[in-house]
Amino acid sequence: MSERETKVLTGMLDMIFDTPSPDSARTSKDVALGVGRGHVDDLFAKLRRHSKPLRWAKDPSSGLLDQKKEAMSRCTTDQELLEWAQREVFEESRRYEEEARRAIAEASAKGGTAELPMLQSPIYAQMIAHLMRTFRVHYKDPNIALFIFHHAQKLSIVSYVFGCSTEAYNELIETRWTCFRDLQGVQQAVEEMVVNGVPVDSRARKIIESMRRDLGSLELRNGASEDRQQEVLKSLSDIERLVASTTEDTSKRTGHSWDQWKNEVSKDTSLEDWSFNDWESLQSLPSTSTTGRYRGSRRPGRDQLRSRRGAPMY
Repeated sequence: MSERETKVLTGMLDMIFDTPSPDSARTSKDVALGVGRGHVDDLFAKLRRHSKPLRWAKDPSSGLLDQKKEAMSRCTTDQELLEWAQREVFEESRRYEEEARRAIAEASAKGGTAELPMLQSPIYAQMIAHLMRTFRVHYKDPNIALFIFHHAQKLSIVSYVFGCSTEAYNELIETRWTCFRDLQGVQQAVEEMVVNGVPVDSRARKIIESMRRDLGSLELRNGASEDRQQEVLKSLSDIERLVASTTEDTSKRTGHSWDQWKNEVSKDTSLEDWSFNDWESLQSLPSTSTTGRYRGSRRPGRDQLRSRRGAPMY
């Protein structure tokens, strides 16, 4: 670990362990969102930014995730799996955090640089999501699935930042909707994701799209009042607006827009005067940034094709 990374990690740990206890620091609104505000938001941003380079955690050759999943499969009841999760996932989370704190304290006392342990297991986030799905799908117990998420969320700030990832939030959203039809709970989860900088991926968008379809049939079948329908539509619109805002933020950060290719194609006038069998002129044209069978800015009209080929068009 470089000197710069050591300083960043030291600063983050100082912020973590100097933060007041959640019970005294949070307001009722903060508790509803699941996090504190103020300088803790900056902490979340830093931790999430520096937690992403754990690329080797996604490497199947590490075998860590496979070993944990195999151990999970040996549990025969949901109670046995819950005890295993407490021992092998959440207690391990505490150990990682305690070891990191001790190592940083020792490095600060000695000065210079030192190899520091990770704040959390590289598969912690994947384990939280996998546990939630296992309880929801295999054991048909969505309540324990929700408990797993909330336990990781309340265990510590580090546990929340590293464990309650996009995968875990997707499981939370899907559990709240498919098992409880909890529209307000889904909205709260999406708000937490946006506030705390958790990326919203394509799976979350698909879940929300399926919610819209489900809500349409549910309200019609149940004969909901007009006021109730308006309330549901407002909540759904708020959720979609939040998700759309994350897409816009991503486009601004990357400098890329999903519609950018349309503008690039519309500016390309190099193929407007093309003709059949004129391959030399086509080869001399600069290539465009778009892909596909036709790369020009517009397709020739039917009259143009008829006049050039000398054959009727049907």
